[in-house]
Amino acid sequence: MSAVGFLQRWFTTTFQALSNPQFRLLWIGSLFSMLAFMMQWTVQSVVAFELGGTNSAVGLVQLGVGLCMLILGPFGGVIADRVSKKPLLFWGQLIVAGSFFVTGAMILMDVLTLTGLVLLTAVMGLVFAFLSPAQQAWVGEMVPQRTLPNAVALSQLAANGSRVAGPFVAGLLLGSSFGAGGAYIMMGTLFIGVIVTVWMLPQTHAKPASERRSVGSELMEGLRYVAASPPIRTLMLLLFATVVVGFMWQIVLPAFLERHLDRPTTDVGMVLTVNAVAALAVALPLTSIVGTRWAWPAMLGCAVLLGIGFLLLANARTFEAALIATVFMGPGLSGFMLVNNALIMSNIEPGYFGRVMSLTMLAWGLQGAMSLPFGYLADVVGERQMLAMLGSTVLLVAVVGSGFAYRLARSGQLARPPEQAVS
Repeated sequence: MSAVGFLQRWFTTTFQALSNPQFRLLWIGSLFSMLAFMMQWTVQSVVAFELGGTNSAVGLVQLGVGLCMLILGPFGGVIADRVSKKPLLFWGQLIVAGSFFVTGAMILMDVLTLTGLVLLTAVMGLVFAFLSPAQQAWVGEMVPQRTLPNAVALSQLAANGSRVAGPFVAGLLLGSSFGAGGAYIMMGTLFIGVIVTVWMLPQTHAKPASERRSVGSELMEGLRYVAASPPIRTLMLLLFATVVVGFMWQIVLPAFLERHLDRPTTDVGMVLTVNAVAALAVALPLTSIVGTRWAWPAMLGCAVLLGIGFLLLANARTFEAALIATVFMGPGLSGFMLVNNALIMSNIEPGYFGRVMSLTMLAWGLQGAMSLPFGYLADVVGERQMLAMLGSTVLLVAVVGSGFAYRLARSGQLARPPEQAVS
């Protein structure tokens, strides 16, 4: 095969789901929304640290988001499987845009308090508990089964790309005269673009009333569905452990830079940008293999890479060494999530998309809920010790996950999506 032919085949395989015009429009909207959320991750931690002055303050802000997602996430999945998804996304994204604008205005007027930041981010967490499963379920409805793994991987690719642009743009705004207030105003403006793309999509239909049961009954049905599938259950447990531990480093990052590397907290943007660039570089080849037998080994290998990155960061004595550590961490965490989400989504029956994927939101909710305890722990034991604990835990998760994968393979239950067909 010629080099041109190889590149054409690679491009077709990697981006095949974008040939669907509806998914392409939804994906463009997700680029705007993920950019705003990645900017928020950066700006929010800096604002919280400046308002409270401790790791605990950063964890407290994330606690509100986490509790909302943890409590309401499963119900958001039931709603996503019952109602028309277009209006749910439209109004939810409108609320998020409003929250961004209000936060930005309060910062610019110098009236925002730590309590106010907690409440405003909690509102976004509440809405996101319904938005995320609805959007994922909508993808499952609009994309054929054979290209669904690729569609999920491309959605993760959009997130990885936003992890490059988000911290970079946020860092520029934080270091300019616009500051954190201007950054939040820009996030709200980006969500206006998201709302426009959703408005352009065709109408969706709600689940017929004759097929509905009580919310509690449908919720329990979704839980039983996951419990009855060893592969999906295993993937869920690995996701929970990796997400809860894998994102905790961002809580201690502002303090780590200021106290251990003698750098300003605004350098958070540079660190996260390097982290995201490395993640994006690995995400492209992973996107083309999510539908192959290499998916499980790639996922577990990424977890190992993440653990190594944490240990390197814990021992970094210079800013340059910290940046090198994040080069390992970015592909490790983002690569794991990309493959894990594709494996889960591609093995779900269509009627359960919303409910099962809402359970993945519990991982994010738990991560947010555990942010405050982890913040307290970092204040007690120190940032370096905290990072070393995170690295050791992730490596343990990778070892245990490999054992589970081996057992599933021996029993013929190692779930993976069917090989992607290329037309």
